[in-house]
Amino acid sequence: MKPIKPASGRELHEFFHEVFHLQAMLSQIVDAVHERAGMRTPQIRLAETLEAGGKITVPEAAARLEVSRQFVQTLCNEMVDLGWLAFSENPRHKRSKLVSLSKRGREKLNQAKRIEAEIIEQGEPPVHSKAVRDATSLAVTLRQWLQEAVEKFACNRAGD
Repeated sequence: MKPIKPASGRELHEFFHEVFHLQAMLSQIVDAVHERAGMRTPQIRLAETLEAGGKITVPEAAARLEVSRQFVQTLCNEMVDLGWLAFSENPRHKRSKLVSLSKRGREKLNQAKRIEAEIIEQGEPPVHSKAVRDATSLAVTLRQWLQEAVEKFACNRAGD
């Protein structure tokens, strides 16, 4: 087996540059696909968070989504009005209610996921599945490496 030749800084910079362009295109496409599927991207993100986490508070949802509590509260109110979410009493806190995905919300999310999958399958790019798996693996490796670098940088800066 050949020894691994580390990527150069220039190669990584070019790759990251393409990732930024890809992310911008994906944001546009994801929003359009979600709209066609009957939900907006923030609604889907919140519904998926609640699907995975069960009943949680608005501040907990905001932390998981890395957005403001006010944004999540507005989104929850809107989705409650649509019948997709429900508030319930929180035994740990009188004022901070629990929010959860309703049966109707779960059905709407599943419908949106099915439509999303159908739309994506219609536009399959001419890329081999192994190349996609390799690219995914590379993205995971680089994300983990960058996270460690950020943490080290933060620790080094704290000592300045």
